[in-house]
Amino acid sequence: MKPFDLAYEQYRLLKNRLNSTRDPQEKNILFRRLANLLAVMEFLASLHKTT
Repeated sequence: MKPFDLAYEQYRLLKNRLNSTRDPQEKNILFRRLANLLAVMEFLASLHKTT
């Protein structure tokens, strides 16, 4: 599996967890993890465009 696909799968799983939890503290942590993962996905996409 390609790195971008792995990152996207993680994004999908985290988003599902974010939508299903009611704990505000957990939501905050998951939101920050999603934001970091989006940055990773953006970086991976930029690598693909340059090659």
